[in-house]
Amino acid sequence: MAVIDLPTHYAGEHLKIEVTSPYENYSGIPPKVYVGNTGPIISFIFSQSVPQVVTMIIAIFLGIGILVYAIFKLYKKKTLDISLIILSCFALVLGFESISEDILSGILFEPIVHSILSDTFTILTSVFLVLYYLSRMKHYQKIYGLFCFLQVSIQIGVLIYSLMTVGELTELMPIVNAVSVISTLVTSLVCVGEAYRNNRFFIACTPWIVLIAIFHCMLYIQPSLGIYNANINWSTILFMIILIIIICYNIIEYIISFDKHQRTVNFLKTKSDLLEQHYDQLRDHIQEISTLRTEFIQTMENLEHLVKEEETDEVQNYVQTILTNARNFEFIFSYSSHQLTNLILARYQEIASKRNIKVKFQAELPEVLTVNDDDLTQILIHVLEHSFRETHAIEDPTHRKIYLSMQEKENQLLIRCEHSANYETNLFSQGITENFAEQEQFDLKIIQDVAERYAGTLTQEKDSQVDRLIIQLTKTNPKKSI
Repeated sequence: MAVIDLPTHYAGEHLKIEVTSPYENYSGIPPKVYVGNTGPIISFIFSQSVPQVVTMIIAIFLGIGILVYAIFKLYKKKTLDISLIILSCFALVLGFESISEDILSGILFEPIVHSILSDTFTILTSVFLVLYYLSRMKHYQKIYGLFCFLQVSIQIGVLIYSLMTVGELTELMPIVNAVSVISTLVTSLVCVGEAYRNNRFFIACTPWIVLIAIFHCMLYIQPSLGIYNANINWSTILFMIILIIIICYNIIEYIISFDKHQRTVNFLKTKSDLLEQHYDQLRDHIQEISTLRTEFIQTMENLEHLVKEEETDEVQNYVQTILTNARNFEFIFSYSSHQLTNLILARYQEIASKRNIKVKFQAELPEVLTVNDDDLTQILIHVLEHSFRETHAIEDPTHRKIYLSMQEKENQLLIRCEHSANYETNLFSQGITENFAEQEQFDLKIIQDVAERYAGTLTQEKDSQVDRLIIQLTKTNPKKSI
């Protein structure tokens, strides 16, 4: 951009402006001429630059933020996430591209420098974007990688050629634009394929990628049709939109990953507590067996002595005592072959004895279930908490009853839990205030969410005497949230 001061006596004179360019590509483009006082003209120029400056600030800020997060991730997990590095480079280059194509850049730099900067950042923006798409692909990475290698080779080759020879980069940009048009079409097709193959990133982003690719194709072919860009830099805006979409997806992905990590930690903590309690019970049980062994040896020695003395009545009494102790001895009960289920049910069996609740647990399960341990833990804990909370509120302890059955049959896991309600004699009907309904809805929501991940169902049958939950899970891989 050039600023020309008009002569003092310009009023009433004819003004002729001739605009020339060393580049053939720019011939025929109608020039933009602004006439006015210096102050208002400068204000107008800066007002036109505000969107691009804001875009630059946001893009560079996001780029630096992503880079810092990648370094933090490298420090914490000792793994370098290449996709984050590429995304950071894309954001930084996009920020520089937005300002290099602006009218303000035309004032700060010579026309040739301004043109070279604009074209260079345009090439780099396209390169880093396709490389980021490549880093997120799983099923078509090899095929798309070959295309990206070809595209990057041509575009970077054009850039290097312009630097090493007398050829001007601006004159070579039609080659870059042609490759970009082909790239947008190929990228759109591959993204659709990745989405079809259940790549979660492309399931979420492909609609936006395809839509923005269509607009970019229109922008690339406009100059060949004699249509030139308006004051608004649509290319930068479209790239900014896709950058924001990608960052939003990464944030959501991080939240989901963090939530999954917390669920795993909570599950391991719960399992650790259950194992610790089970270990204490097992230790006491072993001690009890050791004591009984000592007593048994002593009894048998006494019995041997009585036999030698031929005291028949005493022998019979000792034998009867041994039989009585054997019948009264209780082993640690195992509900099923699935150890985690045994630990959970044993925990609630102990709670039931402390709360005067009569429980009956039945579980016909194999050693290994296709239902994830953390999902099974969530279901059992919320089912039993729901039942224990409502049953414990019954005024008469003799009416506190819970029955739970678990069965795996025909590729399905069926969980049935019912408890006595007796809401007419419930403590909560006597003025005791608790968030009873809210807690029940929370438990049911968690159970429903887990059931839906296994294409299962949750059914509640409820009347004034019995509250029954029936959960049916299909033995398939759980559905993953996007």
